[in-house]
Order: sequence, then C-alpha cells, then structure tokens
Amino acid sequence: MKKNILIYGMGATGTELIRFCRKNKISYIPFDDNKKVINKSERISSSENDFKNLIKKCSEIIVSPGIGLRNKNIELAKKLGKKIVSEIEFASRYINKPVIAITGTNGKTTTTLLTLKLLESAGYKVFLGGNIGSTLINVVSSQNQYDVILIEASSFQLQFVQSFFKPFIAVFLNISENHLDHHLNMREYCESKMNIFRNQDQVCFALCSKDIYEKISYRNKAFFLNPFRNNGVNLSQDGITVNNEYQIRFNNLKLIGFHNLENISFALSIFSIFKKILPKQIKLIEQFTPPNHRLEIIRKYKEKIVINDSKSTSPQATETALKSLRKNVILLMGGKDKKLNYNLLKKEINKKVTILILFGENKFELAKFFNKSKQIIAIDLFDAVEKGLKNCSHGHTLLFSPGTSSFDQFNSYSERGDKFKEYVQKLS
Repeated sequence: MKKNILIYGMGATGTELIRFCRKNKISYIPFDDNKKVINKSERISSSENDFKNLIKKCSEIIVSPGIGLRNKNIELAKKLGKKIVSEIEFASRYINKPVIAITGTNGKTTTTLLTLKLLESAGYKVFLGGNIGSTLINVVSSQNQYDVILIEASSFQLQFVQSFFKPFIAVFLNISENHLDHHLNMREYCESKMNIFRNQDQVCFALCSKDIYEKISYRNKAFFLNPFRNNGVNLSQDGITVNNEYQIRFNNLKLIGFHNLENISFALSIFSIFKKILPKQIKLIEQFTPPNHRLEIIRKYKEKIVINDSKSTSPQATETALKSLRKNVILLMGGKDKKLNYNLLKKEINKKVTILILFGENKFELAKFFNKSKQIIAIDLFDAVEKGLKNCSHGHTLLFSPGTSSFDQFNSYSERGDKFKEYVQKLS
C-alpha cells in the first residue's frame, strides 16, 4: 500500500508544506481540525473519524505549530506508533546550509534581528525564517542563494524535533513560565525548548547561560559558548566590553532595559563565531531600534511616554518591561487566559504602577492577583486605551504590556499591537 504524509494544519505552515510536496511529487493528505479550502481541487478532512481512517494510510504526520501532545488525534497517532514531526524537523531533511536557531521565552525576535543585521554587515546573505519571517520549508529550493539560514524557533516548533533538525549554532536565551495552555507543565515546556540542542555534534555551538547548559542532557556534544563571558564578549551591569577594546553603554543604545544588553551579548557572540567584531558592528548595535511591538516608543510628548509592548505574552515579559522603566507607570494588561501565575509581578507593580488597567478574557483572573485600589476594569482594548490616555498626565508612562497571548480577540500579538497604536492615534 502506498504510504503518504499527513499534513496536519492548514494555516501558513500547512499551505507551504503542500506546495513543497506537490512540487517534489511527495504523496500527502491534508487535514485540519476545521475544514479549510486551499483551492477547489483540495479536499480538507476535518472530523475525528476522517483522521482515524487517514492515519492508516500515512507513514508519518507533520504538525503545524500550535498542535500539541494533548490533541486527541495526536494522542491516537502516538498510541498507533505513528511518527510525528514538526515542519522544521521535516524541512531539515533537505537543508544543507548552516542553520542558526534561536529560542527562549523572551527576547527571541530582538536577538534574531540583531544577529541578522550583524551578519549582513559582514556581507553574509541570510535567510530569515521560522517563527519570524517565512517557514523553513520555503527556503529549501532557494537555499543556495544564502550563506546562512537564521530562524527563530518556538517551543511549538521544537516539540516534535527528532533526528534531522541540527543547528550549527543553537541559542537558548532564557526560560520562564509560558504557554501552559499548550504544554502540560513547565517540564514539558522546557524539554521542548531543549530539543534545539538534541542533534548537535562536536562541530556545532551551543549558546546559553551556565544554568541552562547544566540542564542539557545533550551538552557533551556541542561546543559551549557563554554569551555573557567569553573571549570576545563580556557583560556587566555597566554595559558590554568587546574584545577588551570596545565599550557598549546603556546611554548609547536605542534599546531599553538591561535584558536588551543580554540580547546584544547573544547576538555578538553568534557573530564572533563567523567574524571578528569590529567598530562597524558596534555602531550598528548602537543604531539598532526595537522591533515593532517590543518596548516600542510610539509617542513621547510633554513628559508623557506611550510604549507598545504587545509582544509581551507572559508575566515575565511584562516584568522585564516594568524593570526597564522608572515609576509612574500606567499599565495595560490582559488577553487570553493561559492559566499563568502572575504573583511574580506583584513587586514591580506595587513599586512602579500607579494605575493598572485590565482587559481581555483573563481580566477578572488578573484582578485577583493585584491591589484592588490600583485597578480599572476595561470593556476591551479600545476602552483600556481610552482610560489609559485619560489618566496619563505629566511624568507618566503608558505601557501596553499584556502579559499573555492575544488569541482571545486578535490573530497575533502584531495585530494586537497595531490596534493599540491605531487607538492611541485616534484617541490622542
């Protein structure tokens, strides 16, 4: 009997996988939990009964990000001994260029974009993909145009890595509680992230803190490089020293917060594996502006600042944002209820937040964690922005840092952030 690949999920990832399979004459069957139409000739199965019949005809299942281990169909496939892989695992069978993969709870996008700019400044042609940019499968046919493949990797993408995804440089920035609506617990979340090191060998590099390095069961294979203290990069509370010669100071940066010095240290350490760091790269770092939706200053007037940090999808990200600012913060928080613990935010909120405006699906759950006297409950994001701007006076910072995902009302953190900026513009 002819064996097929079952492509599970018909979003952007599934669509690209179908294109690849068609082009390379690979037999496939498309499946989605909700019926979707790629084109009129493509029948998408969507029922549990369909799935039970289809997996009998399939040799393996390629899952899109967001489809987890507790999905009923995936549980069934595991019981039947079916091979389940992620898109980045499948694509890696066809990749022959060096891959840099960056994961972590916070700072992935900033570090990835810093790394991209640094490599390009030295003349490297870089493909940007994974959780940012295009899917990895999309570069297979054009990979010879590039010197390096750079991807931001989420725990969703790493969860089903098996034996082919092998980054030349694997980067693990940090770990804190997140995505516990997808993962069973912190252990599963962390183990998914650790898969970034799984297939590395002696010619590969592993970049992470010592704390994370000591938890890696695969750590004896790759060369460990401490991003905060190595021959080229040394991080301190004052800034970063490069090659014992150049200094990067807070005051010279457009990025806000100490956590961004850590992100810079990672990016420079990655670059140092390829080339020596020169003044050209130092200048580039100093001129680098935050990506959209990441502590992005969108308005600054009359001693009032409005910051869009929609990329904050965890309590730790909001804590980092608050630590980057001084007092008199009006904080807008809320979104999808991911069953997270927000106790860690109490200290920073008590110290720096004058008004806490809560909105979204989890607003009443959030309200249980914090001082009632500071709280305002908003109907939705528009109402939250309106209330925030009304209370934002001289010397205040209006910070939009939701602390959770956007999927209760928006398709992504970027859509949420764009709406925030639109509302600020309309209401100012």
